[in-house]
Amino acid sequence: MAEIVEFQPDDALHHGENVQHRCHPLHLSWVSGFNPRVPLLNVSSRRDRKELVLASGSALLFYSYDGEREKVFPVTGHKAVVNMIGCDGSGRFVVSSDCSYSINVWDRVPACGDGATGGHKNPIAIRTIFEPFKASEISAVALSREGKYLLAGGGTGVGGPDQGAQLKLWSWTVGNDFPDDTLTLPARLGRIKTIHFCPDRGRRHQFVVTLGAGVVFGAWDAKEQRLSMQVPKRHGFQDYNDSAFVEGTDRAVSVTAAGMAIVWNDDRKTPGDGAGSETALRKEFLKYLHLKYAAINVVRSCDEKIVTGDDDGEIRFYDNSMKILYWFKQEDLEPIRTLSFELVETRKRKPPAAEPTESNGGEESNEGGEQTETRTQPDINIEEIAPKDVSFDAKPVIVRGFVSATKTGKIYDIDIVYHKIQELFLPAPSIITAFDVHPRRSELCACDGNGRLVVYDLKTRAIKMTLDVPIQRTRRGRIITLVYSPCGTFLAGGAENGYLWMVEPNIMILAGASPLQFVNDKIRRVMFSSDSKSLLCVDDSNTVTLLQREKDDWQPTGRCATHRIVDLAFLNPTDFVSIGDDRYMVKYTIDDADMAQLETLSIVQRQRIEQSARPTGLLVMPGGQQLLVANDQLKFKVFHARTFDILHTYSAPFVDGPARCLRLLPGEDFFLFITHNNIYLHHLPIDGNPFKYMAVRAHPKRLSWMQLTWTERCAFVFGDGDHAVSMWKINTGPVLDNLKNVGTGLDPFCMLLPGGKRGCYVREILSLFFYNQISPKNSDGDAELTLRDAMDTRDVPNYMRSIGFHMSEYEEQNLCKEMELLGTYFLTFEEVTKLFLNHRPSFGCPPNAEDIRTAVTSIGATTASGTKVDLVRLITILSAMGEPMDPKTSEFYCRLLFPAAFESKDLPDDLQEDRPTEECEGRGHAGGKECSNCIPIDVFTDRLS
Repeated sequence: MAEIVEFQPDDALHHGENVQHRCHPLHLSWVSGFNPRVPLLNVSSRRDRKELVLASGSALLFYSYDGEREKVFPVTGHKAVVNMIGCDGSGRFVVSSDCSYSINVWDRVPACGDGATGGHKNPIAIRTIFEPFKASEISAVALSREGKYLLAGGGTGVGGPDQGAQLKLWSWTVGNDFPDDTLTLPARLGRIKTIHFCPDRGRRHQFVVTLGAGVVFGAWDAKEQRLSMQVPKRHGFQDYNDSAFVEGTDRAVSVTAAGMAIVWNDDRKTPGDGAGSETALRKEFLKYLHLKYAAINVVRSCDEKIVTGDDDGEIRFYDNSMKILYWFKQEDLEPIRTLSFELVETRKRKPPAAEPTESNGGEESNEGGEQTETRTQPDINIEEIAPKDVSFDAKPVIVRGFVSATKTGKIYDIDIVYHKIQELFLPAPSIITAFDVHPRRSELCACDGNGRLVVYDLKTRAIKMTLDVPIQRTRRGRIITLVYSPCGTFLAGGAENGYLWMVEPNIMILAGASPLQFVNDKIRRVMFSSDSKSLLCVDDSNTVTLLQREKDDWQPTGRCATHRIVDLAFLNPTDFVSIGDDRYMVKYTIDDADMAQLETLSIVQRQRIEQSARPTGLLVMPGGQQLLVANDQLKFKVFHARTFDILHTYSAPFVDGPARCLRLLPGEDFFLFITHNNIYLHHLPIDGNPFKYMAVRAHPKRLSWMQLTWTERCAFVFGDGDHAVSMWKINTGPVLDNLKNVGTGLDPFCMLLPGGKRGCYVREILSLFFYNQISPKNSDGDAELTLRDAMDTRDVPNYMRSIGFHMSEYEEQNLCKEMELLGTYFLTFEEVTKLFLNHRPSFGCPPNAEDIRTAVTSIGATTASGTKVDLVRLITILSAMGEPMDPKTSEFYCRLLFPAAFESKDLPDDLQEDRPTEECEGRGHAGGKECSNCIPIDVFTDRLS
């Protein structure tokens, strides 16, 4: 087994900060909740300190509680959602897996530090296994009790529907990339749910696998380096949920969704099988018991007792023969999803005057060899205070403390001996639907699908206030947008049923007239004006409603129908603009001077800003004179805030979808935005330089919303299916370091071209740049030709078409407008290249033969048989459809490309007259000669491509 060397950062150099944050633009520093669908781990090795490991999205949360303060340390290391976590017997090594991408093994000792000093170092990932089941999912993982072997199950469906799930085992401390052995389970058993190793010292290489339709018992032979398995005979049970070995016996117990408990036992005893035998005996069905009419979700064996948790919120204790001993229900009666016991040993039964023996020196040692403190009150007789079982002997029920988690995300620390039940951690009752940060205080308000508003203090990371909004508990009544007013006095939430909930954020109570309902459609966006006097509501009926405060209530004062708004922003307290799916930008004004006039809210300007792209985000640039618009063709466009004239076009990040939720970083030359999975930090001013922005992967599915807070200099995001809001600390240092080392001029931009600055592509476009100056159109008879390092702006569009950017007329007009703003008639090669890189499409290639074939067929330029292109019809269509093209220009290009088609017959004088293609095709075959204006479609596509 390889030695694990602990990482020791230089505290004097880094001042206790995370070293990774020095090279990342954003660092995950806190998460407000966890994913209750993933079973948590209780890795507490001391009774005065609770330590848990939880999952939240693609992050792991290492939680600790010392009785006074809760601490949560999140770590990222997965690309997809974490779906399973486990640990060894000592709790030092933690294994986590995501849905399909990787398995990580974490060393938790740096997070715990020395128990006496309370270390604060971070956990580290010491082993990663990528794609263990190729393209299939990872269902379950487990570490052996001594932490030497890693067992993973998954891969259902690989190779076809008849292929069953697989089990793979690694000696992970050696570092092999390939598993030591692989087993394929019967396909009839279904998907793997859980894997557990046997806790007994003599059988620690045995394990039980719970599947949807059965249970599999297996073992690892370390000498033969081989996995073996045994499937007990079927007895008609289905919907297995969990299984566990019964400590100190040769039995195992499985529980089902029908409230059944199935007991398995060794079917024979062989001579020489002692306590230390590694021989795997066959497990056979012993008996079954119908324990509940509710589903039993989890079963555990600890301290000579079998413990179950079910959908009724009841936790039951049985002896090793499945005789009921004790049970209790929690007050909320929520379904139990997790039971996880502490790692400390069982409390010793001893008289009140018992003293520590000399052998242990007053300390107890757990399985992993960690020293734990003795009880602080040795004079208490545990047998007297412990609850009594239901047998006639009324024996005390003594079991170590454990943690239970419910379906709705509540975590309880339970000690039945001392009759203590304490709720831990930040609750995550439902999926987050909206959130916002306070503009003046370090506070975050999040809303879930049940209408529960929770306010968090960002400095202490604790819950400050809560409010349960009486919403309709359906998808129709959820609050999906939440916003504070700029002054921080008001909090508004828009719901799917058209309700507008107004909350007093300082005391978290509903306002007097709340909720307001002035529409029946879903409210998609709510926004306050900069002076907090006006409130805008955007609904699904493409209507903007203006509300203004009258005395103590908000009343609708204006309404206007508009486009389907994608984003909107205020220019000043009375003017705001919006962008929509219709590719228009609209400006509105609020007239407060005369409230008696008919229209308080009106549209004053409307202009089309895109031809084929759709806007995705809007940002008012510093100074308020320019508007930055992002679109789904991965471009940033800058418009004048008053005239809506285009000023600049820049290339946006082209890795992970279009930019959304553009937010300025207050007081700095940076702005942030999100894409599908990433958060980007971009330096201002924008110029298309690919080294001016950096990103981190923030979500495995899709990010939904982002907000910034200047009080903590952090970004907050949540995504699809999240039960929590993530807090990312912003660090602008890496972006500034990038800009210092990428060079000047064209150096950073040429990285976007094949071969870089010295590649053949750059040399070719440079040659074409100078060739344009000696072309016939630029020559003046016999005058001496002088080559310059600048190009006439009138030649730039055709030059860009020659080097691969086939722009439309609309794009050419925008390009010419931007060149006019430069104030010069000639552009250098550097300036032209930057324009080319910023304007050209961010994805896709020039049209190929198949694209051209599809285009001419769809517009109807082919003959009836579809095998030829009628050039006369094509010229007629080009002069009438889309951006009209001059017929003479179309004819010129057709004669240039296909001279043979015009040798025997000239085009008719009236090109607008539509000649039937059937007539043309008929004449083309008359006398065995083809029509002079019809050419084969293959020849047409080959010539144009």
